[in-house]
Amino acid sequence: MTQYNNTQTPTRKRCRREGAKWTRSGCLTCKRRRKRCDETKPCCQSCTRLGLKCEGYGSMWAVPLDPSAHVFSQAKASKRRRISTPSSPTAYSHGTAEELWSSPSSPLSSNPSTAPTSPSELEHTSIYSLSNEDSEDGDGQSTSSHVGRHDALTVASPMPSRFFSHLSQLETHYLQYHTELGSKLLANLESEDNPLRSLIIPRALSSPLVLKALCAVSATHFANRSRDKLEAQTAATSYYVRTLSGLQSTLAKHSAGAFPDETILAVALLCKYEIVRGSVKQWTVHLNALQKLIIARGGVGALSEDTREFVSGFYIYAYNVARISNRKQINHDRLDICNVRITKLDIYIGYAEELIKICAQIADLPLMSHDPVALGLEIHGIDTSLRNWTHTKTQYIIPKGITEMNLARLRMVADCFRDAAYIYLHSTLEKMSRGIMPPYATPWTAFISLPRSDALQQLLGKIKISPLDEHCEYSALTFPLFMAGCESKDSKDRDLVIRSLSRLEANFGIGNVRRAKDMLHILWKGGDMHWLDMLEQLQWDLILA
Repeated sequence: MTQYNNTQTPTRKRCRREGAKWTRSGCLTCKRRRKRCDETKPCCQSCTRLGLKCEGYGSMWAVPLDPSAHVFSQAKASKRRRISTPSSPTAYSHGTAEELWSSPSSPLSSNPSTAPTSPSELEHTSIYSLSNEDSEDGDGQSTSSHVGRHDALTVASPMPSRFFSHLSQLETHYLQYHTELGSKLLANLESEDNPLRSLIIPRALSSPLVLKALCAVSATHFANRSRDKLEAQTAATSYYVRTLSGLQSTLAKHSAGAFPDETILAVALLCKYEIVRGSVKQWTVHLNALQKLIIARGGVGALSEDTREFVSGFYIYAYNVARISNRKQINHDRLDICNVRITKLDIYIGYAEELIKICAQIADLPLMSHDPVALGLEIHGIDTSLRNWTHTKTQYIIPKGITEMNLARLRMVADCFRDAAYIYLHSTLEKMSRGIMPPYATPWTAFISLPRSDALQQLLGKIKISPLDEHCEYSALTFPLFMAGCESKDSKDRDLVIRSLSRLEANFGIGNVRRAKDMLHILWKGGDMHWLDMLEQLQWDLILA
């Protein structure tokens, strides 16, 4: 018989090529080239030998890159590495929005306005709980290596691993992308103390829950601006679902009102995720949840100062815009946001705070149609507020790093909001008067100080002379452009609106802009129909934030 040795056959060891050792702390030039570095100071020998300029050993994040820097790219995946992609509904366990937030919500729609862009097709799967193999601890820390399997999605720039060793390579990538690019394009005002960096990044580094939510937003935004979307969309889906699982665990562990600020920040980021992705149904669910969580904490006054400042501006902006196009899906406001005073020029609402609230008032006018006297007084009050509005009516604290050009763009955007509010007021009153006004009665629109045609031409005139480049102040123009498109009859005006929306979509990577364009094309083919009636007929929803 053949004799077998008791010792096991030696395993095959992985060997490196001889030469300079590979490290994570090499010079920036070698990191950028993804080459080994001998770490000779002050200049490494590899760069000297090749005649390259050694960039030294500083932190990549010491000075954030300019938004136009093209340093983020997707490296080709190794043929031996396979990316795990949730390819079927069985990848996640079943659940509903109600199970997480305990609030009524319509089921996910399969119509184009809510169709997710992620590869897991979230409208057919649970997005509120994970299977056991992808579960998370209560603080949101993953207990699996699912995200690690997406390492094929890499960044062409050096990885700042020395200071953030607790992050995975993919987390580092999306955190760096957000720091250097995403945070500048996902706000309507860029400043030195942009809270998407000054607040969110430190919280993400200390809270796995906020980190996962931020990575979901960052990966979705990266996918919108990338040619090869699959890996980023898959990573975004994974981070999103794991954030929801972490929220479940966190809320289950804490008594009512005792959960940390990071929980509210994570839900605010999920709202942001849905805006970037262009999914309306889940946006309103998260927005309602954000309201409930703030109330459970005792109102915005119970939050820390920096969290209160960020969440107040975001909520005022999102809630009031939702009242325009999603009023059936959102809860009645119980935070009394009209009394929340914004003291610093906010990254979302800028100078348009009062105008956004006026648009929400206009959305409520149909509720007063049974009382002509009260309706007339409300219309007069709205018209007076719009007529008397100025940029200087409210004095805001100007954040650090804001230039006069930033402020000029904010003023231009606010002026467009004022014109759009007039257009929206005319449109709403015209819709209300159809079939209701008695013959020969004076229409309500006759009492508005600025005619609709004048408001439309004023708005389009500002758009024509504006570059609509990558300055983030322009990203707030979705609502004004959509209002202009709904009322434009001239083909040249319509072309201008579509071109402008396309520039916003390309420059800022926000998915809801694409939905707005789709809606306008359908509306223009549908004849003389109000856009809200068209939305109802199609059973679509729309995010105009």
